Amino acid sequence: MKTSDETPFAPVVTPRSAPAQVADQVVAAIRDGQIQRFERLPAERELARLLGVSRPTLREALAGLELAGLVRSRQGHGTVVIASPAHVANWGAEVTPIQVFEARLVIEPELARLAAEKRYPEDIAALQQAGAELEKEFAETGHYRSDLPVHRAVARAARNPVLETALEEALRHTESSRWVELRSSALRPEVIREGHVDEVRQIIQHVSDGNPTEAAEVWRRHLIHFRDEMLTSLHEDAPQ
Repeated sequence: MKTSDETPFAPVVTPRSAPAQVADQVVAAIRDGQIQRFERLPAERELARLLGVSRPTLREALAGLELAGLVRSRQGHGTVVIASPAHVANWGAEVTPIQVFEARLVIEPELARLAAEKRYPEDIAALQQAGAELEKEFAETGHYRSDLPVHRAVARAARNPVLETALEEALRHTESSRWVELRSSALRPEVIREGHVDEVRQIIQHVSDGNPTEAAEVWRRHLIHFRDEMLTSLHEDAPQ
């Protein structure tokens, strides 16, 4: 890490979201080699001072970076960079996990609404098959690896390749090992898994029955629950 006079961090002053600016600065410092892989960031109080932001703002930014698989925070050990410059260059400083959820909340309810309006028989059958496979796995094991096949079946049923491609672009940013780890942690409580499976049942029912408004609302609620569970899981591990 550079000395205090050579720090790569500067106070956040522009109108753009402060957590996004903080994340951008950390990403830029990693990309430019000012912060090395496996190097520990300054303590929270000091880093917040260098950036000119509140500690809650800093925590929000670090939570997004951790979901992105760029840093790792542990109680009593601080925050350590785990990304290389190449990793950061490929990921892109402008995309944060919060933005991924924002995009999905715009795209997926509309896909659900269109699917419920169009209701092509072969698409309904494919959606019901995806749901049946998830239900079978959940009934046999009490867990499920992913509900993305259902999300993708809803997207295909919307019959809008532009929106479907937009969803796939958003999902591309959910492939980091840390994202997968936190997703598993968020879904660890049985009541959470049961709630997600029930929401899958609801979306299939509303699309099959041709209820566009209800389908969109269920998918919006499902994503909000997932986002909040992921962030709660992350914060439980973060330094206080």
